[in-house]
Amino acid sequence: MSTDNSRAARLLGLSDKDLLLILTAGVIGEIMLEIFAWVVVPEIAGRPMRPDILVSDLARSLAGIEMWRPLAISIHLGLGVAVFPLIYLKLRRAFAGVSWLLMASLVGLALWAIAQTTLAPLAGRPFMLGFDPTWGFNTYTWASLIAHALLMIVIAAAYERLARRFSDL
Repeated sequence: MSTDNSRAARLLGLSDKDLLLILTAGVIGEIMLEIFAWVVVPEIAGRPMRPDILVSDLARSLAGIEMWRPLAISIHLGLGVAVFPLIYLKLRRAFAGVSWLLMASLVGLALWAIAQTTLAPLAGRPFMLGFDPTWGFNTYTWASLIAHALLMIVIAAAYERLARRFSDL
C-alpha cells in the first residue's frame, strides 16, 4: 500500500490490512443497505429510505446551510463505508469476549437510537420519526432499525470472513 494509506492506518491504530478490510466490508454493507432502502423498504413502508435528506436537514437546521444532494449522499455513504466499520472493529477489539454478531447488533441498535432520538429531532423531525405511545413505532421507524442492524451485521460478517481468509497477509 502507499505511504498515504499507511499513515491513515497508523492514525487510526490499524494495520494497512485492517484498513483495507474494514473499507471493503463497509462497501459490502452499503451495497446491502442501498438494496434494502430502495427495494425492500418501499414495499413495506411505502417509500424508500433517504438518509441523505436527514443529512441535508441537519446541515440546514444546525448550520443554516442548504446542502447539495450529492454531498449529503456522500457523507452518509462515507459513514457507512468507513466510520461505522471502524466503530465496529474498535469495539470488537475492546470487548474481545463478545461475539461479533452480538457486537454488530449492538452497534446497529446504537446507530439507530442515535439517529432516531437525537439526529432526527435536531433535523426538525419528530422523536423516533413519530413514535406513538399507544401503537409503538411507525413502519418507517421499524424499517430504520432493521436497516441499521442489517448494515452492521453485514459489515461485521464481511470483515470477520475477510479477516479469516486473509489472515496470512
